[in-house]
Amino acid sequence: MVQMHTNTEMLFRRWQQNKISKSLAMAELDNQGFTAEEIKPLWEQYCRHCLAKRSSLGWLLMAIGGFVGLIACVLTILDLVPEFRGFLMYILTSASALVALYGCYLVMEKPFEMEH
Repeated sequence: MVQMHTNTEMLFRRWQQNKISKSLAMAELDNQGFTAEEIKPLWEQYCRHCLAKRSSLGWLLMAIGGFVGLIACVLTILDLVPEFRGFLMYILTSASALVALYGCYLVMEKPFEMEH
């Protein structure tokens, strides 16, 4: 069981690096001697693996965007350095909102190639 888990992790990592399509993955597994009943769960496991990585990156980006946005907002309200007011209010707040929204996109949107 441990050997199969290690092999699938290496296989999934290689597929992700090569951005392999579903048809190529199916053909590769077929050439390795897997049956159709074994291929389908492996592909579903790969999809879950990719979605989990994408989702964790999305949550991280949302947290970073939210934190930077909060800091920019507090620094703008405090107005400690008036020369940086425009930078903090417009540039940093906008950038943090974009980062957070991109994180939302990664979490909520399912890639087309991952659909069953």
